[in-house]
Amino acid sequence: MSQILNVQFGGQQLAVDFGESTALAMGSASAAGVSATAAAADRVLAQAAATAVAGQAKSANTIALIAAIRTNGFFPGLTQRLATNDIPVITLGAGGGNSTINAQTGGNNTVGLSSGKLNFVSGPSRLNGPYGIYRNSRGTWSGASYFMTYSAVEFNHIGTALEIVVGGNGDPGSNVRLLVNGIVAGTVAVPNGTGVNYYLKLVFPASGTRRIRFEGGGVPTYGVNVVSTAEVALTGRTYPTISIMADSFGEGTGASQGPINGEATILGNALGADIALAASGGTGMLNPGSRVNFGDTTRMVDLTLAGVTDATTGVAANPLLGIVMASQNDQGNITWATYQPTATSFQEAITLQTHKIIAAWQAARSGKPLMFFGPTWPNGDPVMDIYRIRDGVQQAVEAAGGASANLWFIDRLNPAPTLRYGANSYVQTTGNTVAANGQITGMATLAGISAGAGIEGTGIPAGARVISLDSATAITIDGKPTATATAVALTFRATQSSVYGFGPSDSAHPGQAGHNLDGLWMAKEARRLILSELA
Repeated sequence: MSQILNVQFGGQQLAVDFGESTALAMGSASAAGVSATAAAADRVLAQAAATAVAGQAKSANTIALIAAIRTNGFFPGLTQRLATNDIPVITLGAGGGNSTINAQTGGNNTVGLSSGKLNFVSGPSRLNGPYGIYRNSRGTWSGASYFMTYSAVEFNHIGTALEIVVGGNGDPGSNVRLLVNGIVAGTVAVPNGTGVNYYLKLVFPASGTRRIRFEGGGVPTYGVNVVSTAEVALTGRTYPTISIMADSFGEGTGASQGPINGEATILGNALGADIALAASGGTGMLNPGSRVNFGDTTRMVDLTLAGVTDATTGVAANPLLGIVMASQNDQGNITWATYQPTATSFQEAITLQTHKIIAAWQAARSGKPLMFFGPTWPNGDPVMDIYRIRDGVQQAVEAAGGASANLWFIDRLNPAPTLRYGANSYVQTTGNTVAANGQITGMATLAGISAGAGIEGTGIPAGARVISLDSATAITIDGKPTATATAVALTFRATQSSVYGFGPSDSAHPGQAGHNLDGLWMAKEARRLILSELA
């Protein structure tokens, strides 16, 4: 004879069969019978609870992403946060010149790329002959443009002075950022297109152990020069790889400081990740631009990293998360039928192309999360095509299973970071800066410049603004320039549109503040999903 006990747990009715002996015990009025019945019920409830918890447990994949956010997630701090007695003097040697530490020349470094003492925080590394270390891509679809991508290397240094050897191939402007223990120590402009090496030297006031991070926008590094190899060691930190497919907003082209401040870099740094970037300016889900679109076979390999091996470690790439940023490049008159001939409309072509990307990811990275961000737009009034792109991507994500299939869609239009609104108001001129001095002299013109205007330029801290106009040729700003220089190109921005939107010489991309706004907003949404919803 069996006794069925119905137990309510977690909103579900559980029917428990205790069998004949338990039923007899339940029928007894003895305390022992009641106790046995309670114990049996407790065991059933405990087992059900354990099963429920196991079903909701985070996978090892998600646990690694969570650990990265909590351990490494950051947005580089300002120079002023370094202790005043530990700010390094940063100098860039002459092109092709000798080391001032150990008299070495060219790329003959004490601690080289294959030494095993450097952490490459830049996706599966690409060692390309004389060009040093680059992050993804592998150059198969973007041609020479991989020289414009972001790269990063990190190591511990014990001592006072070191030199990072770099190549003169970078994106014009401030193309190098140096961090000490996670805080920005300074930015540097390495000349572009010179084809020679430079020694980037850091000298600290006193000997100590510091975590040094080099970030370059198209600037390769060949290693580190030190007096003794014992001064350099691995940091012991690990950064899980996430791969990001995007257009120029992700690639960093168009940003006022290039790839080191592109939206993908901002997103990856905030998540504490190692970024492998399958971004290419001018391209979209369907639009190939002058290269290939997101659905091209080589682009999807750079998203999934299927079959890609790290050039320095020999280890197969293993991205824990994929991110696709839908592109406004698909709006307008593109020939979508060339790439999705079975589609009956532009929106359906976007949907089918999204399905193609999902299928490639799931085949290569089964069970791992893939996030799609809808397209962004510079203001609050997108053209209709942008909504069609958004709806087409979202439809594919949900049709393929949505969250139950570890597929996620985040809408950048509702709510959305508004990147610009209203008229632009900016002035371009030149002036002379002095390191750690807020006064800029020798201004070519002050016409159109007023107190409160934002100021940008090489060596000018992000977010600096004008405090006062001191004379016909001098102003004071509330930031401290990081270098002494003459005739520095300066841009002043006086409206919301000019701060977040297009620059004076760029009609296609947001300013740096706009990239920051959008990149950090996406990081917040990705962080929320990773910490709370990913299984």
